[in-house]
Amino acid sequence: MDFWLITNGEKSGPFPDYVVRTRISHGDLDADSRIWYEGLPEWTKIGESEIFKGEFPEEKGKLPPQLPPEYLKRAEAAKSSEPKPKKYLVRRFWARWLDLSVYASIWWLGMYVAGQDIGAAIENSWLLLPMYLPWFMYEAWLLHQFGTTPGKWLMSLKVVNEDDGKLSLKAGIWRSIRVMISGIGFGWPLLSVLCQSMSWFTTRRIGKPIWDFLGQHKVVAGPLNPFRVVFLVVGFAAAFQLQMAVRGPHERENILKQHPQMEQYLDKGDGWYFPVRK
Repeated sequence: MDFWLITNGEKSGPFPDYVVRTRISHGDLDADSRIWYEGLPEWTKIGESEIFKGEFPEEKGKLPPQLPPEYLKRAEAAKSSEPKPKKYLVRRFWARWLDLSVYASIWWLGMYVAGQDIGAAIENSWLLLPMYLPWFMYEAWLLHQFGTTPGKWLMSLKVVNEDDGKLSLKAGIWRSIRVMISGIGFGWPLLSVLCQSMSWFTTRRIGKPIWDFLGQHKVVAGPLNPFRVVFLVVGFAAAFQLQMAVRGPHERENILKQHPQMEQYLDKGDGWYFPVRK
C-alpha cells in the first residue's frame, strides 16, 4: 500500500509504510501530520489513522523540568572529586617481571642441565619464542586457584573478576595469552618494551590494561609489606645471578665477537659461572 503525506504544505509521496514509520521515529512527522492512503475519505491526522496510531502513545508522561544550574554544578563537582580507581602500575610491573625473571632463570638452568647448546639458543631468537608459554599456562592455573602469583603475592596484589569472584580456568588462560602477546611481546626485548609502553598508556587511559578490560577482571591490592619487598629484591638478585651463571660465558663470547676491544674490561670481571659444556 502506498501512503501520501502533506509536508511543508505540499503533497509528497507515495511512500511505503516503513518509510512513514521511520520518519515518525525520527521525529520528522508528528501525530498531527496529515496522511492519505486508499480507503480514507480525506486527509487524516497520522495519529488518528488505524495503521499508524500505534506509533503515537496516547499517554506520554510529562517529563520533569531540567535541574537548576546550581545543582548541575554540584553534580559535576562531586563527580570530579570522586576518587579514581587505583591502577597499581608500579607494583604490577615489578610483580610481573619478578615472576618472569624467576621462571627464566629456571628455564635456562633446565637447558643447561639437559645439555642443550646455550650459545645457539641465545643467538637464535626464534628458539626463544615459546620460552614463556609454559609459565603463562601455569600462571593461568595459579590465578584460577589462588588469584595471585608469587610476584603478585609479594606485592600484595590479587586478580579477580569485576564481581570479586575467582577467575575460571578458561578466563585465566585467555588472560595469560593476552599478556604474553600484548603485554610482554613474547619476551623479545624490543617488542617487549613497545608492548609495555602501550600497556602503560592504555591503563592510564581506560583504567586497566587491555587483557583485564577484555576479560572484565580487576586487580585489588592490600597493604604493602616491607618484608615482602625485601624478598622481591632478593628474588630478582637470585634470578639474575642464576641466569648469568648459565648465560654469562656465552654472552661474553658474543660481545667479544662484535667488540674485541672490550676484552680487557671483561677479563677484570670475577663473575661466577657454570662450566661451559662443549
